[in-house]
Amino acid sequence: MKRLIGWMLLASSGFAQPTVECGFELQGNVIFVKGSIGNAQALDLVLDSGSARTSFDESLAASRNWDLSMKALSATPNGRQELSVLKDLEIQLCGKPVTEPLVTVYPLGFLSKAVKRRVDGIIGIELFRRFVVAIDYAARKLQVMEPDSFVYAGPGEPVPVSYNRRLPIVAGSVTPFGGQPIPVKLMVDSGGSAVNADFSKAFGETTGLLSGMREARDSKVTIFRGDTASKTGKVQALRIGNVSVSAPEVQILDYQTTDPKVMDGTLGSGFLRQFKVIFDLPHDRIIFERP
Repeated sequence: MKRLIGWMLLASSGFAQPTVECGFELQGNVIFVKGSIGNAQALDLVLDSGSARTSFDESLAASRNWDLSMKALSATPNGRQELSVLKDLEIQLCGKPVTEPLVTVYPLGFLSKAVKRRVDGIIGIELFRRFVVAIDYAARKLQVMEPDSFVYAGPGEPVPVSYNRRLPIVAGSVTPFGGQPIPVKLMVDSGGSAVNADFSKAFGETTGLLSGMREARDSKVTIFRGDTASKTGKVQALRIGNVSVSAPEVQILDYQTTDPKVMDGTLGSGFLRQFKVIFDLPHDRIIFERP
């Protein structure tokens, strides 16, 4: 009977053990968590489900005498850039050791400047794929759970997930003012912009979304190694699965970074922070729970 009561309590709370929990800070719409490597001082790390790799700042790596002899090339809007590469680096995050099979190292000063805070590194998709990760924006709490023992029985809406380069993609629709819902596929980006969604240049041109935006204005967005122009405004609605928000602010970027056959843009922090978001990628779903 005690075991049954214990199981019922776990189920009613929406989670099953084991679970670790820690706080996080929001700098604008960017999530900062504390992490460490070995016994060194804690690091300020951005939690980014839209990053295919965990990355660290080049000056930090140099100060800790990491071996940066292994190199790779990465494409950026400003051309190809040389990066350093580390293998099998173990990071302590929220009480969980996460071994990253491949870590990139490059200057993160551009990101620190954009968010107005020092960025030591970016925790990418490996954490989300290895564990169930719950981001409670209202409470500023992060929960990291073992997937084999995770049980969800809360009121949230589960949304199926597909993948591109290991990054999570969800399906939904965007409705311009005076128009019909337009189907979309968006990559879920917890390190994304303050708007609800960023759409690619091709999507904006082919769907006529821009003409259905209100309060449209010129803007810019900071991306890997540079800024790019964009248009920001409001649309009538944005729906992901059965979850909908009214009059969300969205952005149409003035460049094309993704294959339009794979995705139409990204689901940004402006959308995510309205919910408690449970990344249950081990079970191919994301759960949106209204606070």
